[in-house]
Amino acid sequence: MGYQFTRTWGRASVVVGAGVFLIALLLASWLGFSDDDEFAEFSAGVRVMAFLAVSLVGLLVGGTMIVAGQMACVLLDQRDLLAKILEALTSSSDAVTTRR
Repeated sequence: MGYQFTRTWGRASVVVGAGVFLIALLLASWLGFSDDDEFAEFSAGVRVMAFLAVSLVGLLVGGTMIVAGQMACVLLDQRDLLAKILEALTSSSDAVTTRR
């Protein structure tokens, strides 16, 4: 049984997580360092705190998605490698028993 859906889901999770993190950084930089008139009433300290808060949320959400996707791919790769190891071990033990 193939696990193509799970592998695709894991890769998509990595891409979406990176996108979430990038969008959060762009939004945070806009909130923290913009010279728009809407933000003129807020002090620099408040804008920097908004920058840090949005960046942290982006890191937590995006980073979690990235790690979860990578873990799914790693587990599937390990499954494939273990299947190959089992096949190699059983074929070598069959070869040893046929020689005797």
